[in-house]
Amino acid sequence: MIKINLQKLLWEKEITATSVHDATGISQSMLSDIVRGKRTNVGLDIINKLCVYLECDLYDLLEFIPEKKH
Repeated sequence: MIKINLQKLLWEKEITATSVHDATGISQSMLSDIVRGKRTNVGLDIINKLCVYLECDLYDLLEFIPEKKH
C-alpha cells in the first residue's frame, strides 16, 4: 500500500491546505481527501505539484507500507 503523508508534511512545514491550493491549483476537495486518507489514487501531476511546492522529495510525500500476507 502507498500512503500519502501530506498531512504530516503540512504540519511539519506549518503550511495550510489553502496555501497549497492557492499556489498549485489543486482543488480544496482533492487536498482534503488526500489529507484525510480518503483518496489514494492520485495522478503523478498532483504528486509533482505537491513535491515542487513543498520542496520535498518523493519519499517524503509517499510511503510504502507492505501489505500483510494471509
